[in-house]
Amino acid sequence: MRKSTLNLVMSLKGKLLEFPELVNSLEKKEILFVHQLILWINKTEELLIAYNISEVSELAGLRSKIISTKYSEHKSTSIKKLQLRIASELLYDIQHIVLKVLTPNELKVEECRDLVKQLLLIVSQTSAIRYNQELPFINLIHDIWQYIVSNEQLKPGVIKLKTTLTLNDIQMLIAEEINLEDF
Repeated sequence: MRKSTLNLVMSLKGKLLEFPELVNSLEKKEILFVHQLILWINKTEELLIAYNISEVSELAGLRSKIISTKYSEHKSTSIKKLQLRIASELLYDIQHIVLKVLTPNELKVEECRDLVKQLLLIVSQTSAIRYNQELPFINLIHDIWQYIVSNEQLKPGVIKLKTTLTLNDIQMLIAEEINLEDF
């Protein structure tokens, strides 16, 4: 079963929005910086594993570089300083891996969002569906989707959406992009 691309994009954006705080932690020379970074990496790895995304191995590899400093035989440098140096050097690479996963998925979602906007405009111009405020909003979303699916002229858009997103994602985009005044 396919997982929600919208949820993946929102989750990855959320992880990236947390990243500046990690950099601030490094800048302030906070004692828990390395610990916070490893926690952030672990949570991000869990997300990538949940979506079966292979870049999780790259993150795990970078995390291992940070962890391996605990077993370093460098006597001249303290292990904490060495770990801090390695962690700070890897920050950009860690962020870049997450961005590398996010970017193509975000582009797919934006393409589908644009397509949904076009489909909604077409449906609203036909006046085939009217919003009844007495019924739940989800009924309107369902009716619009059924109209789009059943309309031969709109089938190419349906195929594009179905091959890219789950039905729940498609309905979520419809709900986000609909202008009730048009219906």
